[in-house]
Amino acid sequence: MSSINPIITTAEEQFVVGESDFSFFGNYATRCESGAVLFCRDGSAEATVNQYQGTIRRNTLILLLPGSVLMLTDRTDDFRVTFCAFSRDLFTEAAGRLEPAFFRALRDRPISYPPVRIVEGAAIWFQMAAYTYRDRGNMFRNTIIKNRLQNVLLEIYDKLQRFASRQHRMPVTTTRQTELFHRFVALVHEHCTSQREVTFYADKLCISTRYLSTIVRSVVHSSAKEFIDRSVVLEIKILLQSTDLSVQEIAYRLHFPDQSYLGRYFRKHTGESPTEYRNTKK
Repeated sequence: MSSINPIITTAEEQFVVGESDFSFFGNYATRCESGAVLFCRDGSAEATVNQYQGTIRRNTLILLLPGSVLMLTDRTDDFRVTFCAFSRDLFTEAAGRLEPAFFRALRDRPISYPPVRIVEGAAIWFQMAAYTYRDRGNMFRNTIIKNRLQNVLLEIYDKLQRFASRQHRMPVTTTRQTELFHRFVALVHEHCTSQREVTFYADKLCISTRYLSTIVRSVVHSSAKEFIDRSVVLEIKILLQSTDLSVQEIAYRLHFPDQSYLGRYFRKHTGESPTEYRNTKK
């Protein structure tokens, strides 16, 4: 069992390849400053990536964009993941020419279950990435690493486009509705620590709250307010788990009127108080 986050990168080491049981993320919602490509080798777990939930089993592929929140539950004892982590800067360089639809697809479906021939290709890619990672004397190492990352991002995007529709029945929405939903998600990620009302986001999008709620429900089958609240609760959980801030300090940071208000809000959505949640996770 490892108590160390295996997918941390640094300014000196912007690309890390390895294998881990990912126990660091067990029952612990953590924001990943680095991005990562994960490939499940053995075992299984239930995963939450931001607000997306899915089962990870052998040969499951997971792509974490920098800034994603990851939590694993119900990990089996034999759970093992091969990973390739990359810094935000390296990701920006490698993904610079990718179209916006790529990032939307990854945000919608960070967990995928590729067919056998894609699994075989992924295994080869990880072997090549590991070789480059170990070849520290290579004068072109950083350039090769960036190209390898760009290649795998393109491969993943292609496979998402080709195979995801066979795995999921996508909601029926117009192009404008889809665009508005993705803009709403981006706004929530940016402002949920200070804005919790649907009106704020509807005004930003220049549409009515009713229309926004209709769009969100057609895509994720929940109301816009429920989507916002889940994002806020996730931010509270991260601060409770990963910092020593008091509940009062967290309330101040997330623009709640006071500690009591935050406590009532958190209990309403989780069934326990912030202190109970923090003690349980510790």
